[in-house]
Amino acid sequence: MLSRVANLTYWMARYLERAENSARILDANTQLVLDAQLQASDLSRAWEPMVFVSGDDKIFRELYPAFDEAAVVDFTLFNPKNPNSVLACVNTARENARCIRDQISGEIWEQINRLYLDLQGKTVKDYQRIGSGQFLADIRQSILTFYGVAASMLPRNESWQFYELGRYLERADNTSRLLDVKYFTLLPSVTLVGTTLDAIQWSAVLRSCSAFEAFRKNRRGQINAERVIDYLILDEHFPRSIRYAITQAEEAIRAITRDRDHHFSNPPSRSLGRLRADFDYTVIKDIIEFGLHEWIDKLQTTIGSIHTDIEKAFFFYDTATAKIAG
Repeated sequence: MLSRVANLTYWMARYLERAENSARILDANTQLVLDAQLQASDLSRAWEPMVFVSGDDKIFRELYPAFDEAAVVDFTLFNPKNPNSVLACVNTARENARCIRDQISGEIWEQINRLYLDLQGKTVKDYQRIGSGQFLADIRQSILTFYGVAASMLPRNESWQFYELGRYLERADNTSRLLDVKYFTLLPSVTLVGTTLDAIQWSAVLRSCSAFEAFRKNRRGQINAERVIDYLILDEHFPRSIRYAITQAEEAIRAITRDRDHHFSNPPSRSLGRLRADFDYTVIKDIIEFGLHEWIDKLQTTIGSIHTDIEKAFFFYDTATAKIAG
């Protein structure tokens, strides 16, 4: 498989997953703000986490005077100057898909092109007119439809494995960012931890991951910080948990490299295998004692290193140079 095609497929999946997760995180933060019933003077503080957890605060400050809802929504969804906005991610994913049209079916192309066209020209006014819940649900539904079409149409070859690798590596990173939004939202008011409001907010986080019903059926009992964090990080069966995503990413890279059990032929295989093994021996008590925010920071750094290893191994590796005898 050409490294160019592998790179485009990998990034197409990552950008679509990033767009969907940005919509999920924005929806979660909107619900958290509503549930908190903040005073007007506290609203800017409530919207800051949306920008800081993405690491795009420097770009935001250059474009907007304040952290109000309209500015954060525009930055997260529509601003092309933000490389991680939903619009920018969908545009880039579509361009990647256009470059590999011969590798994907017409139905896959039509779905991503439809999403691209639906977002063109949209503004915060459209978001407010339609309603935040419906607008964000439409984005998520369109991307989920793409996932379904791709799962039905893509052959299970190396192209599919790079698609899965990109999608699940991005999902692990973004689920951690969603948890970080909740952490920062409650950080200034630690007295709220354990209250009814806290339970309502953790329920909103579960719903933003489409995890509320699955959590109630599988975990049962009280909704609190420790149990929700355990489910979204360590559950081995829920498709949006971090552990599940890392496991799927490892399976994809092992299919690409054709590694046998307990044999890792290159740095990204070893890095993903080591990270997956860490999850096998981690319990929620370890994460709480280490500090949720600190644990998430460490995880995101590790995922970034794995991505760098993937690029070096498969996309931008050094070519061999032959010495010519003089």
